[in-house]
Amino acid sequence: MSYLRGVVFTLGFLAAPLSAANRVVVPAEFVHDQVWVTPTLNGERLRFFTDTGGGWNAIGAQLVKRLEMPVETGGEVELVAWPAFDPRQSIPAAPAYFMGGRLAVAPNEHMHGRDGFLGGRWFADGVWAFDYPKASLDRVQGFEGDAAHPHRAPLGFQTNDAGARTTHFPSIDVVVDGETLPMLYDSGATATTTESSAPVFGVAVGTDIGTSFIEHAVFERWRAAHPEWRVIESADQKGPQQRRMIQVASVTVAGLSTGPVWFAEQPEGAFQQYMAGMMDRPTWGALGGSALKYFRVVIDYPGAAAYFEAATASP
Repeated sequence: MSYLRGVVFTLGFLAAPLSAANRVVVPAEFVHDQVWVTPTLNGERLRFFTDTGGGWNAIGAQLVKRLEMPVETGGEVELVAWPAFDPRQSIPAAPAYFMGGRLAVAPNEHMHGRDGFLGGRWFADGVWAFDYPKASLDRVQGFEGDAAHPHRAPLGFQTNDAGARTTHFPSIDVVVDGETLPMLYDSGATATTTESSAPVFGVAVGTDIGTSFIEHAVFERWRAAHPEWRVIESADQKGPQQRRMIQVASVTVAGLSTGPVWFAEQPEGAFQQYMAGMMDRPTWGALGGSALKYFRVVIDYPGAAAYFEAATASP
């Protein structure tokens, strides 16, 4: 576990929800509006991609082989124990109830240059402070929620018949152009730039960037209502397909409006049907890094709420 900051929050929006709390510093870097955690193992710095809207907790097969990690079989999946990361450059362990807190061994072709992947079940049960402008991620201890906080957003989670959460994918209400749209809170939502979009974002072709997602029907509605909103054709490379992206002027979440925000188009039913089977309700898309970069956010998984503070960030 990483070391404690050991401070009491007394300033700004943090005063109410995080009073008398401690934070565990999580070694992290924010790259293209995406969040990576960077623990060290035997002195080697690793990079794990984090994704509140992702599933498995995994580690690359090549790394497992090189470090000679003992592998065990869990059904059809190979697993390794949670690594004993170096002190002061560690990250919180995954909850034990999912795969026994272990990491699935993922084929190298699924890692896309990552050492590992940490999804919604890694964040599950914790309270996390994301500060996008300062590029910091903390695990919060001693947290007490504030139901009366002016910028508190309820989060929805799917539960099973016993009342236990399933995927731990949070839904959140987002307002765009006066319409409230339920979305997945998805810190790992990714677009891969193409020849059309890479110059817009100032990156190389093929670069993964944080984005937000929206289903085709809403995309079309936005475009018809707002011809002034910028659209990039063939902007997001998804396998053999290239999808469009639209720059929405403003979004409102937890009573705070900010923008502009890029959304990548998703096929019909991607969220209303497919993701609906893993969430508490059908959603229309995902709120990702292209929107979250404007905020400091405290996500309280046990309390099913997120607390937002607007912060200056580059569009």
